[in-house]
Amino acid sequence: MKRLGTALHVVANRLMVKAEAGDEIPRPNTIVVDRNRARIGRVSDALGPVASPYIVVRPNRGLDVNVHVGKMLYVEDAPRRDGKWKR
Repeated sequence: MKRLGTALHVVANRLMVKAEAGDEIPRPNTIVVDRNRARIGRVSDALGPVASPYIVVRPNRGLDVNVHVGKMLYVEDAPRRDGKWKR
C-alpha cells in the first residue's frame, strides 16, 4: 500500500487528491483505498505539473465521497505479472 495523497475536495462527484511530492503517478484504473484498506474508487486521471500533480479519483457507487475530504488516501499494490502471457 503506497501513499497517494490528501483528498482536497469533490468536483462533479469526483474526488480531487493532491499527490505526494516525489512519488510516481499511479496509472489509470489503479484501486484507491483509505487507511483501513476500504476501497474508495479508482484513479481516473492525473492533472497539473509533474512536480505536484493532482489525481482525479472516480468513487465507487453508493459511496459518500465527502467523508474522505481532508484524509490521506492510498494506492493498493497491484499484483505483479511474471512477464509471460498466459492462455
